[in-house]
Amino acid sequence: MIHPHQRTTRFGTTAHFARTRCPTTPLRSDLTYKVLQMTDFEILRTPPTYCHYADGACNQNFVNTSQSTGVFLYPARPEPQANTIESAAKTLNLRNATQNWRTWREFETTGQIIFCAICKSMRYSGTIIADVTTLNFNLMFEIGFALGLELPLILIRDTSFMRDAGDFRKLGILENIGYIDFQNSEGLCRSLQDVLPVLSIPPPPTELNKDVPLYLIKSNVSTDGQVKLTSILQQSSLSFRSYDPNEDPPLSLHDARKQVASSFGVIGHLLMPERRDAIVHNARCALIAGMAAAAQKVVVLFQEGESQQPIDYRDLVYPYTNPAQLDSALEGPIKRIQDRVFESGTVPSRPSRSLLESLDIGDIAAENEVQQLGSYFIQTSQYHDARRGHARLIVGRKGSGKTAIFYAIRDSVPRTSSYLVLDMKPEGHQFTKLKESVLSRFPEGLQQHTLTAFWTFILLCELCRKVIDNDESWAQRDASRYETFRKLRRQFRDLVPNDAGDFSERLLYQVDRLSSRIVDISDFTPPQTTELLFRKEIPILEDIVGEYLAHKSQVWMLLDNIDKGWPTRGAHSEDVMIIGALLDASRKIEQRLQRHRVPMYFLIFLRNDIYELFLRHTSDRDKDTPVVVDWNDREAFKELILQRIVAATGLSGTFEEVWSTVFDRNVGTRDSFGFAVDRTLMRPRDLIRFLRKAVEVAVNRGNQVVEEDDFLGADSAYSEDMLVSINYELSDVSPDLEDLVYGFIGCRAVMSISEVRDMVAESIPADFRNEALKLLIWFGFLGISVEDGKELFAYDVRHNLAKINVILKSGKAQLVVHPAFRTSLGCL
Repeated sequence: MIHPHQRTTRFGTTAHFARTRCPTTPLRSDLTYKVLQMTDFEILRTPPTYCHYADGACNQNFVNTSQSTGVFLYPARPEPQANTIESAAKTLNLRNATQNWRTWREFETTGQIIFCAICKSMRYSGTIIADVTTLNFNLMFEIGFALGLELPLILIRDTSFMRDAGDFRKLGILENIGYIDFQNSEGLCRSLQDVLPVLSIPPPPTELNKDVPLYLIKSNVSTDGQVKLTSILQQSSLSFRSYDPNEDPPLSLHDARKQVASSFGVIGHLLMPERRDAIVHNARCALIAGMAAAAQKVVVLFQEGESQQPIDYRDLVYPYTNPAQLDSALEGPIKRIQDRVFESGTVPSRPSRSLLESLDIGDIAAENEVQQLGSYFIQTSQYHDARRGHARLIVGRKGSGKTAIFYAIRDSVPRTSSYLVLDMKPEGHQFTKLKESVLSRFPEGLQQHTLTAFWTFILLCELCRKVIDNDESWAQRDASRYETFRKLRRQFRDLVPNDAGDFSERLLYQVDRLSSRIVDISDFTPPQTTELLFRKEIPILEDIVGEYLAHKSQVWMLLDNIDKGWPTRGAHSEDVMIIGALLDASRKIEQRLQRHRVPMYFLIFLRNDIYELFLRHTSDRDKDTPVVVDWNDREAFKELILQRIVAATGLSGTFEEVWSTVFDRNVGTRDSFGFAVDRTLMRPRDLIRFLRKAVEVAVNRGNQVVEEDDFLGADSAYSEDMLVSINYELSDVSPDLEDLVYGFIGCRAVMSISEVRDMVAESIPADFRNEALKLLIWFGFLGISVEDGKELFAYDVRHNLAKINVILKSGKAQLVVHPAFRTSLGCL
């Protein structure tokens, strides 16, 4: 039995030609052979601007190509049907000398590529007659090609031959095209004479889809190859639509033509012949590939396993035996599709080298770009929630952008005297001294109360100082307000004689002052302790501050850096007590100001590990609403970088347009922006650091844009920096963790839990190994790789490690080293 894609006897050759891609020019529809206008003939019979065999403009000579009334396309087997069709062609020529009916056996193929002869013969034919008695892959491709060229098409079928009837029903795509039934040559001649001439099938009205430029034809069996193919495309910069026979209804011809017409590229996944329904699926791919080839789309078919390919389109097929081969195989098609998308629109011109040299992505620390931040700060939903006063806590990982929100909120408050903004950024060492010299000398029952009183006093003092420094000229405009101002200044200076230095110095001074007042207070009640330590300063300050701030429209108090210097995952219960007391103090002041009808908003900016510890040590978890600063949305990263590039270069356009002006669009099969994001821990700081490295490499190499090799060079330097950085953070948690990550040098990227435990055991004491593994996952050094190849890290689950632990315990995942560290570790 001849396999559906074998037609080796058709042209007497099975020569294999160089693998290339794409083809031809679309035509107008609703035209018959007799009524085609000359312009349509010229379009049809002009060599196409791109042919997948030539990998460029068609190199064929169309001069003196024989014209025909119609061309018969059919398989060489079964021979009875082939003989019948050939006999019918001879009969038609004998009956009318003015007509020229040809069969594929008459094509001039000597010394030239076989499909080129087919292509020219079809273009110079009035009608295509294709036999669909059997399901033949070459015929499917040629029928698709005829439809893509919008040629009049007649399908013929010997319905008495039942071998492939079931497969045709499953295919379905050609069922809504009428066909001529034949059993003998005479009957076929009569039927053709009765229906001629015919119109071509009108194409569906559609436009190119620049937003989703790729059409993927999935197979009915979800093989490792298809999973890998889909994964690569998902991680590329190409958005794609797909047809999945397991999920979608049978594909109609109308939908297939519409999908092809709106796409810049078509990719299909072919199955091994031995798989279930492989013949039907592969025939569908052949038909759609023919349409795409005729319409000059980028088209490639990936063949699972080594199989003999049909002659007509074997140069569009890429066979693979290992899914890992698909990465390199997809690089060319992805770049071709991207090029066509960008060529179809207005793309900014490439920058000069001097422009690239001046490109400033920004600093990794918001403190270092306060002046520039306003020109490219992204107003996220978290920012808006905080700005509206819907939260008391801004929570996020180190480097997630909390400080940027701090400055943005501070600068967004109207700069008029009726608004007061108190922005405070202490340093961590003051709290170390507070714990050592104050809290350690108090009984446990008095610690929280004393800390709350301390913070209340500090915040009231800072409000007084802000008013004294900023408000005198404004207060003088109103006699009553000025009298209150003078009273506040006088009482504050009497109560707090030393108010020099910045906030950190003043805070340290008050810690020393408090420490000097402590005596044996073990028998004191909380109110007595407050009175002893602060000598009634708090009630006096509360009254005068409330009286003066009644003249204000709003009061904002912002406190950042309170946890600066506290080791990640290494804070203690005393640290949590400091945070809790600060929140209690802020609520107390807020209640006092409410009596004077003064709207006050208080925001503390905290690392997520400190907040997690705070939740574990407090019973009233819903009292203080948090806003979580999280960057799980890659589109938000695009906006962040777009604004920075625009601010630095003056370029304009969409992200894709601006990005491709400065950066190569791909690194291998991966889109370059996704390549950069994948190497971050999903923090703005990391992305900015990586892109700064990439720009530096490009400038040092004298490039006008950041090229693919520049990204790879940046990856190496960035990975080293990240490895050093995470080693420091782990060392801050515990000296036992110092250099733990270096034990992973040369490891596999994906490992079993037992392998990782063995590595940890080499350098970590036995009683600390489980905690060490948890910390490696919490910091994002390790994540998990689940069955479908998807990688999950702590930031993907908002650091809720219970989710990751459940998956690990189920045995459905392995541990994986984060891409940020693989290059520096030399992961295999």
